[in-house]
Amino acid sequence: MGSFLRNARKLAPHGSMIIVQLITATYIILSNVILTRGISSIVFLLYQFILATIFTAALAFIFERKDRPPITKTVLCWTFSLALIGITVSQNLLSASLYYISSSIEAAVLNMIPVFTYILTIVSRQEKFGINTSWGRGKLIGTLISVSGALTLMLWQSSAISLLTTSLTDRVLGLVMVVVGVLTLSIWILLLKPATIRYPAECSMNALMFLFASLQTSVLAAGASHEASQWQLKWDLELVNIVFGAVFYCGLANLFITWCAGLKGPIFVASFPPLGLVFTTIYETVFLGEALHVGSIVGSIMIVVGLYIYLWSKAKEEEYNQQEGYEAITP
Repeated sequence: MGSFLRNARKLAPHGSMIIVQLITATYIILSNVILTRGISSIVFLLYQFILATIFTAALAFIFERKDRPPITKTVLCWTFSLALIGITVSQNLLSASLYYISSSIEAAVLNMIPVFTYILTIVSRQEKFGINTSWGRGKLIGTLISVSGALTLMLWQSSAISLLTTSLTDRVLGLVMVVVGVLTLSIWILLLKPATIRYPAECSMNALMFLFASLQTSVLAAGASHEASQWQLKWDLELVNIVFGAVFYCGLANLFITWCAGLKGPIFVASFPPLGLVFTTIYETVFLGEALHVGSIVGSIMIVVGLYIYLWSKAKEEEYNQQEGYEAITP
């Protein structure tokens, strides 16, 4: 039993990130349906953030009320910045970009998160990669294979992705929005580890982030959404998606990401998003009747192989670091 519990704790971050990708894939499928019904994307996110604030605050009260660290001015500055970068800016840009480009193009760019995060960790010197070691090269190769598989899955289809449905100006604007959104999301992932060191209370931190994100997004909504119809909720799939997004996508998924980033580092977290594309493809095939293309199969295999190589390399690195008597600090 002791060995089982040790292995379960060891694999908990991996299982958590797989659950995050399942939640993300479900949320993307639901959101693609909702945003075509006329509701403002800003208002949609605002309702979601408010409900997520209530949900994460309830979790913080239940699990952290006895040992929660004091909320200082430094903590407030950190959570305000994290909310602005990783929630308000990134989520609003990614949602609004769907008005200008297709979800397929956005999904392809989203899977560049591992690359952006890798570059940012090199620039910031937050991580040591050990490229001269076998596991260092394995992590890099695994990440590149996984990203290549994601691009293959998206772009190698029997029917080409149409880029001619909107004007050139709209396409450029949409691409700029999604690239900036992915970049800010990568920066957010990078900042989570030092943030959890300064304030080791994930539920409370997320509650503060969504509180600030709600306030920030309300300012955007007040300036951009003037029609009453844009604020009206329908008691159908629209409400279901807001609740699902608040509880699972914003609430639980963000808690798992925050915990894993503090425990395993930003590259560990950033290596999983391509797996979400595999789940999205499965959902579309099973529930929406989409055809399963050769590119979907090849790309999915590449993503799984790349992720396995990365996780195997990470495990070897941690074994070496434990033998050397110091804690691993690389993703």
